[in-house]
Amino acid sequence: MIIKINILYFAEFRDITGKEREKIELSNNHIKELVSQLIKKYNIQHLLWDEAAQKVQNNISIIINNEPVYETDPLLIKVNDGDTITF
Repeated sequence: MIIKINILYFAEFRDITGKEREKIELSNNHIKELVSQLIKKYNIQHLLWDEAAQKVQNNISIIINNEPVYETDPLLIKVNDGDTITF
């Protein structure tokens, strides 16, 4: 199942990607795939991923459809076709 999501970038993410927004296709509906794609596409592992803890950096805010994510492990969060994710 392929879903299309909208990504909005702010601050350092915008600086690195050179974009304010983009659409991305995911083959599954977990934030984990999105994070993996962004790391590969923009080489932002240092910004997004805490290697020692094997999780998203604590200082990264993820917002889905204008709702902040407060999950301990945001990689397990599911997204839906047409959702907007903000970094």
